[in-house]
Amino acid sequence: MTPDQIERGLAVPEWLVRYTWSWRTDYAPTPDQVERGLTDAEWGIRYAWSRRTDYAPTPAQIERGLTDAEWRVRDAWAQRTDYIPTPAQIERGLTDAERWVRYAWSRRADYDLTPDQVERGLTDAEWLV
Repeated sequence: MTPDQIERGLAVPEWLVRYTWSWRTDYAPTPDQVERGLTDAEWGIRYAWSRRTDYAPTPAQIERGLTDAEWRVRDAWAQRTDYIPTPAQIERGLTDAERWVRYAWSRRADYDLTPDQVERGLTDAEWLV
């Protein structure tokens, strides 16, 4: 597969085609392709690129993913382990409106919870957290 074929597949107007190409891992994406995928108007495309691990996300890409309007994208970023979250990102994740995002953050082992965060988790109305 040539770089031109990859670019065409990622740039077509039909989102389902872009979605399929976004999941392919038999090529190394360019920084521009990663950025376009992470900012696509279609949440499924952003989700697919959030799940890929063949690029090093920038701090801006991480922050954008953790604050995405779609909870599935936020959840995907919460599950990634290739960045060190800031205290603000941890707190925001543990208080997210979506229980699956809170659950993902509660399962991470790369930071220590504060007593307040532990208490919130123990009294969360959603049993998963």
